[in-house]
Amino acid sequence: MIFHQNGSLLQRFARHATYVNFPRPDDCSYLHTLPIGEQCEFVEMTEACAESQYYFNYVGYLYCTIGSDQVYLFNLGFVLLLCVCVYYFVILGTTADKFFCPTLAAIAKALNISEALAGVTILAFGNGSPDLFTAVANPDADTELMFSELLGSAAFVIGVIGGTVLLIQPFDFSPWSISRDLAFFIAAIVWITLKAADERFSLYDSAILIGMYILFLSLVIWEFIKERQEMARIHLTNNETRERPVNVTNRQLTTANLSSSEQQETNNPANEGLLVDFCNHLNPLDPEDWNNGGWVMRIFCLLKAPFVLLLLLTIPIVDTDVERDGWCKLLNICHCLTLPLLVVFVNGVAFLRVVKVYIFVLVIVLALPVMVVIYYTSRTDRCPRYHKLFTLLSFLGCIQVIYVIAQEVVSVLETVGIVLKLSKSVLGLSLLAWGNSVGDLFSNVALARLGYGKMAFAACFGGPLLNLCLGLGLTLMTKAFGVHDLVADVRKGVMGENCEVYLFQILTTTWLCLLFTNFQGRRSVGLAMIVTYLMFLTFSFLGEFELIHPYGTDHHPDRNEG
Repeated sequence: MIFHQNGSLLQRFARHATYVNFPRPDDCSYLHTLPIGEQCEFVEMTEACAESQYYFNYVGYLYCTIGSDQVYLFNLGFVLLLCVCVYYFVILGTTADKFFCPTLAAIAKALNISEALAGVTILAFGNGSPDLFTAVANPDADTELMFSELLGSAAFVIGVIGGTVLLIQPFDFSPWSISRDLAFFIAAIVWITLKAADERFSLYDSAILIGMYILFLSLVIWEFIKERQEMARIHLTNNETRERPVNVTNRQLTTANLSSSEQQETNNPANEGLLVDFCNHLNPLDPEDWNNGGWVMRIFCLLKAPFVLLLLLTIPIVDTDVERDGWCKLLNICHCLTLPLLVVFVNGVAFLRVVKVYIFVLVIVLALPVMVVIYYTSRTDRCPRYHKLFTLLSFLGCIQVIYVIAQEVVSVLETVGIVLKLSKSVLGLSLLAWGNSVGDLFSNVALARLGYGKMAFAACFGGPLLNLCLGLGLTLMTKAFGVHDLVADVRKGVMGENCEVYLFQILTTTWLCLLFTNFQGRRSVGLAMIVTYLMFLTFSFLGEFELIHPYGTDHHPDRNEG
């Protein structure tokens, strides 16, 4: 009888501990249970606190440099941390608006692909690849945090960012395309929910999840090819009905005009106005914002000017809507050296040796001949034929910068979560999900503002589906290979099933709204998507503070009690 009572007591305590999610000694939030004098030492010695650090140690700054015993300074430091986070958001927005979006538009134009395909492939990979590589490279990470973060990010990107895109630029959907995207996403969520219900995920389950994404991507590409073939057939039919002499004459006139223009440019010196053009392109202050804005806008421009200058020095601008597609001879020559150096230094490999030579030295040695060739084969007054290759450099540079800044945002938000004593589940589905999605937020919203709403909305499904299927699938597959029965353990946490249910609800609500509007992407549809996400967030935080019971937790009275 005593054993039975003790067993019931232990079961009740375990269930209660799971619900309130008491911090464990290996969790950084455990520092709140320690005396103030021991918190700094705990932060310095605990690996979990170091995981929240990317370049700067924000937890150490608050609990060691300042110390929680100095309440006023600690609160002031916390506010300063939030201001730094806002500045990171400004940097992300500037990178997306000025560099990333024009580059994506140039890539789509060069490859002659549709907005939807560019959103599902190029933009989705650009936004999702950093998180994907991070998840795959760290298969031993806490699955509770990873699970809630991936599902929370998907809900945020689809619900909030997708809804914002529709609020900015409403457009009509292709019924088949959007239904395909929603169906594949719902299928992935249902598969994860069913197979991870017992908190176990087999190698076969992971393979099916990865196969879903491969099938989805193959179907998107196949549909684009069929559409392109149909357009080519229609175009050929229309050309056969035109009068050929008129076309030949127009072509000859156009060729003659181009030849005359090129001849005039050739007569000018190749490096005419080289330094003036360099200085004009290197100006970090937008003349229109500076002249038309008030003192607040000018202070804002001055605050972001140092980082904008750094971006201009390292990332080439490729924009088909500006003069010479953004070509600046001297500045683009510098990019051949500055961008590779930025990449190797940011990733911490600059001082690694290859054949007894530092990598950054190899970068300089390889870049100098390229810079010399570009100098002697290009002109200042027009972009060269190989200028399209700078599009690839710009794309890779933007991804690198967005990833680094987004990681710093995540570090700041993790620190905020520790200070506010949030559980891992809620931290993952809220602060970390927002931090990991800020790149998607700024790039997709900027694209929608520039008129590429279809590309942005397609990426709102393609990016999260990439992370969910490949990120979760490859990570759990790697974990499964590490055990003898090829079955990985998956700890969803308190909010795991809550995330699954609400993500399913966001997807089905979006589908129903589009069905009711005959697949017209109205602003009301975007508003419904945002409201559904806010319901999910409200429910999650109410469960975190024990005001309601999260979905999937058992809170029935114990029959053995008493």
